[in-house]
Formats: sequence, C-alpha cells, structure tokens
Amino acid sequence: MKFINIKKLFLFLIPLSLISYLIIHNYYRIITENQLEIIKNGAVNDLNSKGIIINDMYRSLATDIDLIHWEFSKDFAGDNQPKKEKLKEFFLHLSNLQTTYDQVRFIDTLGLETIRVDFDSINAAKVKEYNKLQNKSNRYYFKNAVKVQKGDIYFSNIDLNMEYGKIETPYNPVLRVAKKVYTPNGKWNGLIVINYFMDNLFHKLATQNKGEYADFELRTEEGFSLISKNKHNNFAHITSNSDSLTLYKTEKKLWNEIHQHATGSYTNKNFIYVYKKLTIDDNSIKNNSYKDNKALILIHKIDIEKIKKDKFIYVAYKWISFIIIVLLILFLLIGNQYYNYKLQLQYKKLQHKNNQLENLKNKLQETLRIKLDELKLTERKFYSIFNNAGIGITLLDLKGKPVFTNKKLMDVLGYSEKDLTKMTFSDFTHPDDLENDLDKFNKLINREIDAYNIEKRYIRKDKTVIWGDLYVSLLVNKENEIINVIGAVSDITERKDAQKETKNLKKVIKSLNYIAKVLNIDSVENISEINESINLVAHIEKQSKDILNANKAREELLVNLEQKNTDLNNYAHIVSHDLKTPLHSIYTLLNWIEEDSENKLSEESKTYSQLILENLEKMESLITGILKYSSIDNVDMPEYEINTYDLVNDIIKLMIIPDSVEIKVAADLPMIRGNKHRILQVFQNLLQNAIKSIITETGKIEIGVKETDLFWEFYIKDNGKGIDEKYFKKIFELFQSIDGSESKSGIGLSIVKKVIQFYKGKIWVESEVDRGTTFYFTLPKASNL
Repeated sequence: MKFINIKKLFLFLIPLSLISYLIIHNYYRIITENQLEIIKNGAVNDLNSKGIIINDMYRSLATDIDLIHWEFSKDFAGDNQPKKEKLKEFFLHLSNLQTTYDQVRFIDTLGLETIRVDFDSINAAKVKEYNKLQNKSNRYYFKNAVKVQKGDIYFSNIDLNMEYGKIETPYNPVLRVAKKVYTPNGKWNGLIVINYFMDNLFHKLATQNKGEYADFELRTEEGFSLISKNKHNNFAHITSNSDSLTLYKTEKKLWNEIHQHATGSYTNKNFIYVYKKLTIDDNSIKNNSYKDNKALILIHKIDIEKIKKDKFIYVAYKWISFIIIVLLILFLLIGNQYYNYKLQLQYKKLQHKNNQLENLKNKLQETLRIKLDELKLTERKFYSIFNNAGIGITLLDLKGKPVFTNKKLMDVLGYSEKDLTKMTFSDFTHPDDLENDLDKFNKLINREIDAYNIEKRYIRKDKTVIWGDLYVSLLVNKENEIINVIGAVSDITERKDAQKETKNLKKVIKSLNYIAKVLNIDSVENISEINESINLVAHIEKQSKDILNANKAREELLVNLEQKNTDLNNYAHIVSHDLKTPLHSIYTLLNWIEEDSENKLSEESKTYSQLILENLEKMESLITGILKYSSIDNVDMPEYEINTYDLVNDIIKLMIIPDSVEIKVAADLPMIRGNKHRILQVFQNLLQNAIKSIITETGKIEIGVKETDLFWEFYIKDNGKGIDEKYFKKIFELFQSIDGSESKSGIGLSIVKKVIQFYKGKIWVESEVDRGTTFYFTLPKASNL
C-alpha cells in the first residue's frame, strides 16, 4: 500500500472526525429538545389534512345530490309522482357506481319511503321490497329536511342507522344528505335522500398519518365521540342515551379551550391535546346550496410518558452514527489517495490519446462538412428534377392524401399545394373511375400487388374533366415498411380526344364508303365527277326520313311503355286490395273461433289455428311490400326539400328498439330533395335490418354521411351477425331472404335498391361475418336532382 500517506491521512481524519462528532451531537440535542414540538406540528398538519378530507367528503356529497336532483328534475319530475320503475333503475345504477352509498331513497311529502335502494358489498345494489319500506315522518332528519328552502341542501348529524326504530347491528354509522324535489308547476312532491356509509371515511381518518405517540379522536360539536382509541366510547350518546362521556364532563378545561379557540393545544399532566374545530358551511364545501353549518372537533391525544421513555435511544443513535461516519471518512480518504495515484498513471496515457483523438476529430469534421455539402447539392438536384419533371408526381400517405406534389401535377389539376394537402385523391377523381382506383390502391398498400397502371379521369378545380395515365408504386424503407405511395400522372386528354376523333372519322369514312358502294361509286374523291350526284342527295334524304320515322316510332313506343307501366301499377293496387279483403275476413273469423268460450278447441287445432294466423300475417306483409315496390317509380309523387337528420330521428322514435341497442345519428345529415315517402322507406328498411341483425348483449348502430362534389354518400353501420360475401348481390333481389326466416318477405332491400336507382344513386354493402355490416348508398345533391 505504497500509495498511502499516513501523515496526510491523519491530518484530515482527526479534524473531520471532531467536526462530525460536534455536528451529530448538536443534531441529536436539537432533535431531543424539539421532538415534542415536531410531534405537535405533525399532529396539527395531520388534523388539517383530515379536515380537508372531511370537507372533500361533504363537497362530494353536495355535488352528488345536486347532480341527482338535476337528473331527477330533468327525467322524473314531469308527473306529480315519478315513474317508479325508471327511478328504481336510476337509483340502482347510481348505487352501483357509488359503493359508499348505504341507501338511496325517495321519500314522499308524508315521510313514507316510496323507493329505496340498499347497497352491501356482497349483493351489490338491490331494491327494497315494497312491504319493507318504512315511515320516516318521525325521524329528525326528515323533519329538518322538510324545513329547508327550495334548492337548498340538508346534511344530518353523523349517527347510527336505525331500522324500524331500532339501531341497526352491527353498528352502521351514516350521514344523510337530502334535497327537496318539485313538479314543473312548483309543487313540492318529496325528498331525495342519500345515506352515506361513514365507515370508509372513519377508516381513512383513523389510519392516515397515524402518529407513533398520538391517538386520533373525532367528536361532534357537542363533544360526543365518533372515533377514538376506546371503541366502546364511540356513539355512546346514541347507544346508551347518556352524555356522561362528553368532553364537557370528562375534560372540562379542554372543552373550555376548544370553545375559546378554533385551533390550538392543551396540556395536562399526562397528555397534550392538539385540537381543531372544523366548521362545515357553504364556504368550506364551496356550494351555495348549503345554507346551514355544522361543526366537528378533531383531536390528537399525545402521550407524554411514551415520548420520555423513547429518548434514551437517541444516545445509541448518536454514537452509532459517529462511528459509521468516522469509518466512512477513513474509507473515503484512503480511496481518494488510491484514486489520485491511479489518476496520475492514467493521465499521461490519456494525454497521449487525447492528442490522437483531436487529430481524428479534425479529420472527421472536415469529412462531415464535405458530405453535408454533397447531400445539400443532391437535395437541390432532386427537388429541381422532381418539381420540373414533364409528368405530374405526388407522394401520398396511406389514406390517399398528397403530402408532396410537384408543379406539373398542380398545373394539370388546377389546385395549389395548400389545396391538395387538405384533400385525398378521391376528391379529384371522376366518380365513374373512383371504385377501380380505390380497389387497386387498397391492394397496393395491403401488399397484394407491387404497382399498378390505369387510365382514369380527373376533375380539375374548374370542374373540367381531363384524362390521365396513372402509374402508382410504393416507397419503402430498409425494413420494407411503407413510407409513402408514389403517383406519376401524364396528361393524355389530347390523346384521348384524338382517339375519339379518329374513331368518329373512321365511322364517317365507313359511312361515306358505304354510301359510295350503294351508289356504285369507286371512291369518295370521284363523287364530284359523277353526274348521278342528284341520286346521292335523294338517297341521303331518304335515309333522313327513315331516321325521323324511327325516332317517331321510338317515341310512340316510350309513350306506350309508360302507359303500360301506369296500368301495371294500378293493377298492383287493385290486386293488393282484392287480396287483403279476404285475408282480413279469414283473420277475423279465426279470432272469433279462438275467443268463443263455448268452442273448446283441441291443442292440435289451436296449433293449426296459430299457423294459419302467422301465414296470414306473412301474406299481408308480402302484399304490402309488393304495393310499396310497385309505387316507387310513380312520377306523380311530389318532390321537396327533406331534412334527413329530422327524418331519421322521427323514424327511430316510432320504431321498437331494444334497450341493449344504441343508435348514434351524425348531426351533419344534410338537406336533400326528393319524396319523403320514398326516402323514409330507405332509412326505415335499413334500420330494421340493422336492429334485427344484432345478437350480442350490446348493439351499436351508426348513421352518417360523407360529402362529395356531386352526391351525398350515406352509411348505416352495425355490429351485428354480418353477411357472407356470397350473398351481397342476392340480398337486393326481390323475394330473397338469406337466413331462411319464414317471417321475412324478402322485399325490404329490393325496395331500398329501387328507390336509390330511381334517384340515379348507387347502393352496396360491406360486411364480415360476426363482425358487423355497413350499407352504403348515394343520393344526388339537391342542386343535381
């Protein structure tokens, strides 16, 4: 250990040890002298925190009763007596959410419990049977709550719960909060009362920051014990009906101190009492609805003898600490000398390596500067090539939104770069080409194909239509993850126009050659040299007359078809009426037979009778469906503006919807132009199908819309049992029902499809078995009808 210098070691060790001893000695002297004050301050802080907890509990209950009162006034106070079943469900839900509620009750103006929900940790919330409801008119909290003004909150004393006039065992300390409720015309019709289970709060108060030398007590404003070390004293004023244990009898001086000062301490021979009188009013709970005030007394009882007995341990602590610190100083001094020795050896090596690293750093910085200059030059070249390319190029994200577009494509489409960043390629793609483009785009990002090339039409900002040759591929990173989708577009509008002109010219030439052949002319160029040009003119006139005659015959045929269609619709109405009349007669006759008390049918006959009734209902449904289907294309039906949001909500109100099904309607459903009867059938049939498809405990149905330039794209989405893809076309056919249900006519979706086609829209379905179904359909905007 040649690195140790004994002289330097003791030169530092002795003074440091002396200083450490003086510091430790002074530290423990201060601790022992101020321990009592520390304990008192800790008790004061603990009482303050307990006061906050109690205020928070009262504030929470005040907020809860206000919210319950608001909900009651909104949903249940419409009648003089609230609907019991709905109120029971509300109280059950509330009790399961707030497990600290012992009871939630509605008490009428006579003090009778009308509805009561109890909560226990084993059975959760349950409604009290009617024959076990009690008369609370003689209870003090009912009498006091009746006296409060409209809108005010009443808090009872903290006491023990009583059942049928007897204290409930085991003891159940509760705090009651109540508020009066009124009918819409201002008539008082009862109380909402919450019993708050105080054991949770008592446990928190008794266990939080429990001091080693102090015992916590919670007493009423009158000095009665609610929480104390001796549990037999708690609620003794209720259980024994005696005030012998109250503070003004057991600790008269302490009682006088508490009445003179809201906070402070009192010391006698054996104990120090740190106390705080907590006032609970509208300011402390921050609720203007609470007009009364109550007080609770919080006390920490500090045992002086116990503190004195524990003082000797600090002497042992002092010497143990001193020895540990001296050993630590010695270890640090020896370690310091050892590391100084090692550092001197390493310093020379590090200095040499540092010179080498400095030279290497200079070389790396120069290389990095050169590479950065090259990278900037490459970026400028790339941007110049990209932005000045002869074809339109764009980088898309996986949702089809342009994130970077060159100047050529912006010129082709007429949009600015700012416009394009707010759009997807669907917004400027012609509707007739969109489906094919989307299908290929989805296959590309799903890695089913590597690239695709199509010719498609684009709608420019000025609404003109152009043709483009589109090539789409993927931009991926080293991990083969998609960064962007690359789209390259060439404007081929002139080529398409030329192809169209060429095609038309070919037709003209073909026609002229045909005419020349008919007239025995060798070629079109020889027409001017032939004397029979008059015959050519006559032949063209004859062809024109034939075309006019054909158009006239076509118009007559259309008129005839329209008349036949009208006759067919009238025939459908007549047949429907003639078929329904005997059905109603048979239905009435069967009901008479079943209701006739003297006609005792056998079980087999009753079964047959029921089958006949079910088939009659199905047949009537089928006839009604046929009638609706045949009347859709009636041109005499009026067209007007329809608010689809109001229409859908009106349909929902009239439908029978299970409680387990939630329907969400988008607020932006638009105004459209059409016949309300036709549009109603679309939404009604699709909603009925969505509801019937839900077989899970909780169902969700969403109704929304997406806007494009030419039409509204509506959707109705559910999380039902779904439809197999092989039935996607079959479900729209007349009289087709894929689940084989005899109760279904198979006409509903046929009617929907016919209405959509009547308005020149489209309808399609996307579905996955056991995952749900979404029906999409488009309707033109009002300006396009």
